[in-house]
This record gives sequence, C-alpha cells and structure tokens, in this order.
Amino acid sequence: MVYVRKSVWANGGGFSDPILFWYAKGVGALKQKPLSDKTGWRFMAAVHGIDKNLWQQYGYYTPGETMPSQADQDLFWNQCQHQTWYFIPWHRGYVWSIEGLVRAEIVKQGGPADWAMPYWNYSDTQNPQARMLPPAFACKTLPDNSENPLYVAQRYGQGTLPLVLPAADVTLEALLQPRFTGTGAGALSGFGGLKTGFSHSGMVSGRLENHPHNIVHVDVGGENNMGPGLMSDPDTAGLDPIFWLHHANIDRLWMVWNSTPGHLNPTDAAWLNGPMDRKFVMPTVDGTDYFYTPDEMQDTTAAPLNYIYDQQQASANVARMAAAPVAPQAGTQAKGMAMEDEKPAELVGANAAKLSLVGVGAKTSVKLDSALSRKVTQSFKSMRTFAASSPTAGDATPTTSDHVLLNIENIRAARDAAVVDVYVNLPDGAKPEDRLDLLAGTIGFFGVRKASLPDQPHGGMGISEVFDITRIVENLEAEGTLAVDNLSIDLIPRKAVSEDAGITVERISVYRQEQ
Repeated sequence: MVYVRKSVWANGGGFSDPILFWYAKGVGALKQKPLSDKTGWRFMAAVHGIDKNLWQQYGYYTPGETMPSQADQDLFWNQCQHQTWYFIPWHRGYVWSIEGLVRAEIVKQGGPADWAMPYWNYSDTQNPQARMLPPAFACKTLPDNSENPLYVAQRYGQGTLPLVLPAADVTLEALLQPRFTGTGAGALSGFGGLKTGFSHSGMVSGRLENHPHNIVHVDVGGENNMGPGLMSDPDTAGLDPIFWLHHANIDRLWMVWNSTPGHLNPTDAAWLNGPMDRKFVMPTVDGTDYFYTPDEMQDTTAAPLNYIYDQQQASANVARMAAAPVAPQAGTQAKGMAMEDEKPAELVGANAAKLSLVGVGAKTSVKLDSALSRKVTQSFKSMRTFAASSPTAGDATPTTSDHVLLNIENIRAARDAAVVDVYVNLPDGAKPEDRLDLLAGTIGFFGVRKASLPDQPHGGMGISEVFDITRIVENLEAEGTLAVDNLSIDLIPRKAVSEDAGITVERISVYRQEQ
C-alpha cells in the first residue's frame, strides 16, 4: 500500500477531521509507554535529541525512572542531522518511523489502516488560515472532554492565541536554489546544506533548513518564564506533536524542489551512502532496527517508505523562477548529472570586532576591499548594460552578476528561541518594518545553544548563517547610495535580548562569488 499524506487543513484542521482525531489517539497511546520502550513517544523524541535537565524541567523525565540500555541510547539517541547535507534525508527516515508507530497504535484502537502523517503547509497562499496553528493542537481537550495529547502549553511562549506564524517567516526562497549542496567557505550553502560527516550539531544550515525550518521551530516554541518552548530547542522539539507535521512539510518541500527541472540530489557516494562515522537507524513497529542511507530515502513510493503527498509538485511559477537565474551549461544539465560546481567565494571584507547582542540590537560596520568591491559593482553594471541592449529574452546568454554573500559567523548563545532580523545599510532612525528592501534575512536560534557547548563536535564554535544580499547591494549601487568601501549591518531581535542569553557573533563578513 502507498499511503497518502494530506494537508492538516484538508478538513478544517480540527477534530472533525478523522486524520487528526486518530493522530491524537495514536500519540496518546505512545505517550503511555515508558522511556525505555523503543516504540514510545519519549524514546522517539530522544532520537532527535535529549537534555535530561530540560526534560525534567518540563516534566518529561523523572530521575530514577527506568532508562533504555546504554547500547540503545548510544545507537539511537541524539542522532538528528543539522547544518549538513544529511539534514533532509535523515529527517525523512525519522518521520517515516514515527508515522509507522502511530499508525500501529491507531489500528489497535480500531482506526483506519491507511492513516498517514498529515503535513502543515504554512506557506499555502490559497488558504487564509495556513499560518495559524491548526485548532486540533490548540485546544486542551478532545471532543469527549478527555485530555488532548496534541496540546502543549510550552509552545505558547509568545503569549498570543491563536498562534499565527509571521508571513515573512514562511516564504519559500529556498526552492529557488539551483544546487542541492553548497560550496562552503563563505559561499552559498545550497538547498540541502554543506558536505559534512555525521552532524548532530553543525555550523552552516542549507537554505531549506534555515528558512522556513529553523524559524518555524522558534516561532512555534517561543519562550516563556520556564525558558524556551519545546519546539525552540532540538533537545526537546520531538516531544511536541506539531514537530512531526512541520517536518512532514519540510520533507514535502524536498519533493517540490526535486520536481523543478534541473534540480538534482547529490550523486556523490558520500551522500548516497551516508556518513561513515555513524549510521542512521530508526526503530520499527516489529521491533527491528532499520539502518538506512540517504540513497534509500530518495524514492518514497518504494519500500519501506511507501508514501506520497497530495501536493508535491512545484507550481509553474516556482519552477519558472527557479530555472531563470541559471542558464543551461553544456554538459552539466543533462538528466542524471548535477550542475557544475560554483566557483569559490572570495573575502571582500569583515567587521573589526566580536559583537554582543543585548537589548534591542547591535550595529556594526564591514570594511570592504575597494578593488574587490569595484569588481562586484562592475558586474552589476555589465548586467544592466546587457539588459538594456538585449530586451528580447533568448537573444544571447546574459552575463551574470556576481553574488554578494553576507556571513554571520560563529553565533553563540546560552539558550535558543531568539529571532533576529539582519539588515544592510539601514538608515539611522528608519523603522525596520518600513525598509524590508534592506532585509538580508532572519536567523531563528534553533540549535545555537547546543552548538555553543564546548563538548560538541565543533568545540563550541556555534552556528553561522549565509545570506545572499546581491539584490540589496545591486539596488543600492543602482541608486548611487552604495559606498564602495563599507557596508553597515544591523542585527535586530524581535524581542529584547537579556544579557543572560549570552548571544555573541564572532565576525560579520562579506564575500564575493563570481558566476
């Protein structure tokens, strides 16, 4: 049987939808199982990540309770892949695993044997309710007045009901990335991320992981007087039932990206076969351990995955926009072949000192190498000259302008849940909301705390974000307001940051990537 995953809003988003009613019943059954049970709710959440202190704080762990064997903990727990090209395929296997466990409990209770995990398409512009947390997750009780297993109080840290995601946080620019894998070293991070080994706490996110994945986690989790909500921290996120619908949608967006002509998954054996240092593994309904590779996650219609989405094709508009920025290159766009690698990025300049982000924000100046900066502006002028002389599409292959990339390097924090907007050349006294044309991007602090700990694989180096600011810089240059030797950068948190959040940025830099 091939299961069909449907939108959470397909039948109103409430318990009149049997998919959501039975999801609640299945989740409720899994929550009754002890932490030591591989098929239980808490065990599966710990596969993503577990911090016993945080779990105890929120009532999900009691010191002294029976734990899984150390062998099972070492094999399964703290396994989630972030800031890596394995992010998407690892999570595909993870959602598939919980889907099977929930379905088994539903069938035991007399529910439908064809139940499949719904997805939360918060980017659906045709649905005015799309960005709202579906009602089934917002009410405390089921229709029979029993406790609702889908309700989590810790996700309401922002103090507003109903919970509605900001429109700017669910845009899908990631789908326009032509390459799956980024090149690193200050350059674009690609749709799926940078090439790494096993990466439970990495450095640079791919575009899909950065936005909408990270930011939706933080928007839903928020922060309250107990600390970050469940969804705001990777070590607690899997405890929230909405986590799985969020990741089903991220998984669906991978299918949408794949449906765009020219968008291809990596063919590198290091991606196809997965990391050598630790294999991916999930519990299954029959008690066996399922080891898998990214290659085995590519075709969802084949066993053991056996599912499709009711909406998984790129719209004509997305496909057209995604294909437009990169002209076909001989020998690189044939079926089954990846686009040729991008050229290395070149450092144009950086700010002078480490930043501390406290209160309403921080501002810094990036000193640019004048000669390299002029190369960038010349590429913009060449592009405009071509456009003016060749108004008819298809007359010739245009000269492409250089990419200008803003790197926010080694972000560290004592806790997750902050949301920071990054602006370029924001005039003094200007309201940020009035100058969205200068918004480089948004950083959702999901996983920053863990990446800042010195015992993590990267030694507490934090995370870094890369934003393509080509459009902003090109517009400033065309307006005549771009200084060739300097850019100002504003980091503006959406909520005032306290000193104990410990947010610092080691360096802010600008790179040029020739096309």
